Amino acid sequence: MGLFQKDIAKMKGDAMNTMYFTNRDQILLNAVRSAEDAAIQFRQYAAAVLEPVQAGPGDMFSDNSQVTVIEITSEGWLAASLPGMMPRRDDADRSRFLAGLLRDAIRRTFPEHDQPKFRACVLVYEHIYDISHSRRFIDHDNLELKHCQDVLEAAFLTNDTAALCSAFQCSHRGEQDGTRIWILPPEQFPEWLKSYPECWKSTTENM
Repeated sequence: MGLFQKDIAKMKGDAMNTMYFTNRDQILLNAVRSAEDAAIQFRQYAAAVLEPVQAGPGDMFSDNSQVTVIEITSEGWLAASLPGMMPRRDDADRSRFLAGLLRDAIRRTFPEHDQPKFRACVLVYEHIYDISHSRRFIDHDNLELKHCQDVLEAAFLTNDTAALCSAFQCSHRGEQDGTRIWILPPEQFPEWLKSYPECWKSTTENM
């Protein structure tokens, strides 16, 4: 009888331990989800109320007449055109400057906050190099995209987690330096590739 009672006590102890660790894991999971939700809300708040970043005394772009333009294409895709190249990862000032231009353009284009929202999407980063300059393309993994992507996420995306958002980068020559960022539904990405082959079918002369 004593052995049976010990077995019962052990089973109860094991059950209590299981419940403890299960509850602890659930609490941790809930905390992580709450933190993610808070981060998204904070980014949305920042995109709505923060003033755009102003250029300093040393202008980052030589042509001050250029502005950031956001448009909805006939296909329903969103395209944001920036008047400069995405910076290298070690150039945080330029990255924040471009993010400020992008945030300001979103306010101008959607003053009523009626911009489209994408749950799942593909972000296409189109890096355009001035054809009059014989510069080599920068490796895509050396470009800083985070600041601009955070602005886009707050304004247009449910979340930029890898489960919902994929990214594609391409580089080509054009009339002037610039960056165009496209947001489109994943199922329409093949159509974008067919529509804009000049963006990603670069020859070895462009490398």
